[in-house]
Amino acid sequence: MSEIASEKEQLRQRLLAALLRQRRAVRACEVVAAAAPRAADRELIAAIRREERRHYYLLEGLYEEWDGVPPEYRRPALSLPKQYRLMLQQVICHKLDAVEELEQLQEQLPCARQREWLALVVEEQKEHARIWAGLYDRT
Repeated sequence: MSEIASEKEQLRQRLLAALLRQRRAVRACEVVAAAAPRAADRELIAAIRREERRHYYLLEGLYEEWDGVPPEYRRPALSLPKQYRLMLQQVICHKLDAVEELEQLQEQLPCARQREWLALVVEEQKEHARIWAGLYDRT
């Protein structure tokens, strides 16, 4: 496989991994919201979930634009602790990992417009991490 083909496949795999992570984030919001003790927390988590879904669709569009075909659907595996506070802790860790991976992916994208879209997603992901941390601090 040529170096260019290898780089393209590596980028494709990173985009697929980001898509799967976003699907997991959407599902995690559903699970954590169901465990949230306060209605205000559930509403906040529902708002995050809507943004996570929007991020998924944006990444899906990037993938399709970049690869020429829509990504195959993969149902994400999700495992969270049963206790609400531990759920929040794990979600925060996953969110910070996602930010790091998206920043690395952003550097690899060849198109400036796509990098800018991803920069917006990264900033919103950082805001989500702050919100999750606030929820954690309140428990």
